[in-house]
Amino acid sequence: MINDLALLKTTSAMAVHAARRHAVISENIANADTPGFKAKDVKPFAEIYKQSIRSEKSLADISTTSQLLTAPASADPNGNTVSLEEQMLTSVQAVGTHDIATLMYRKTLDLMKLAIGKNI
Repeated sequence: MINDLALLKTTSAMAVHAARRHAVISENIANADTPGFKAKDVKPFAEIYKQSIRSEKSLADISTTSQLLTAPASADPNGNTVSLEEQMLTSVQAVGTHDIATLMYRKTLDLMKLAIGKNI
């Protein structure tokens, strides 16, 4: 019997990470006119994945508590570092990552159903 569904856990953590990144991007966009606001981003999923392997901690635990990074950008005269164009591109990347994660999750479940003889 299957004891560890690592692929499902990984794709789930990837989707959670993309959703968290999207929330951070939304906060950046909302504060685009706030003087002194520094744009943030979430640590890339690849780094979180490597960290979970090295530390032997659960990927879900690490991805939900992942650190926020200050996004590198040049500041406006008022000290704000949010670039709306950059945030929109990053948002599209986050949506794409979430879509890939949910597609992989769905297809893995479809294969499991096929393996046990259930019609999809």
